[in-house]
Amino acid sequence: MFSLSRYAPWARNIALSCIANKHRGNLNQLKTGVIAISALPYARCFADSRQGGNDGKTTNSTARANMENKSEKITVNKEELRKRLTPLQYQVTQEAGTERPFTGCYNKHNEKGMYQCIVCHQDLFSSDTKYDSGCGWPAFNDVVDKGKVTLHRDASIPGMVRTEVRCSKCSAHMGHVFDDGPPPKHRRYCINSASIDFVKSTTSTSTTTSSKK
Repeated sequence: MFSLSRYAPWARNIALSCIANKHRGNLNQLKTGVIAISALPYARCFADSRQGGNDGKTTNSTARANMENKSEKITVNKEELRKRLTPLQYQVTQEAGTERPFTGCYNKHNEKGMYQCIVCHQDLFSSDTKYDSGCGWPAFNDVVDKGKVTLHRDASIPGMVRTEVRCSKCSAHMGHVFDDGPPPKHRRYCINSASIDFVKSTTSTSTTTSSKK
């Protein structure tokens, strides 16, 4: 009897050769795929380097803009707020209440200045964007900065879906925003007087004083 182990390597090589010839096309495709996959990290690095051109000025400016639009969030003490705010102010800002229309102190308010969150005093709306919408609440067609407020889906009224406006810093409820405002943005930020405070602008005073000199 003869041993098959002596011819095992030879037989194995013949079998592999037959398989390789039969599937040579598949192997070539496989090799091509492996090469393409291996090249992906280099292609990605090249794309990243192209995007980071101009000495990284574009990337840095974009990151800086994003940081400027973000407000540092704070946690408010409910008990302290109850002592500092009026019952209506607390109900509106902390319990998403709504003051009665045409009763707010800022509904017909026309002085130049800045409207701040009554809770954390973050600047939210400028008097330059305030207009009389006739809705019974202070109305603004834009915010000071898009990062100053956050928008949330509000389905608290059955059959109606609104967009709630909150202060981005303390999450106090401000009111709602609608798409029936004046052009070009067609937005109406309908804000409760009880949720905001007004800081009068000093520009007019400074201008008058300098003109007298």
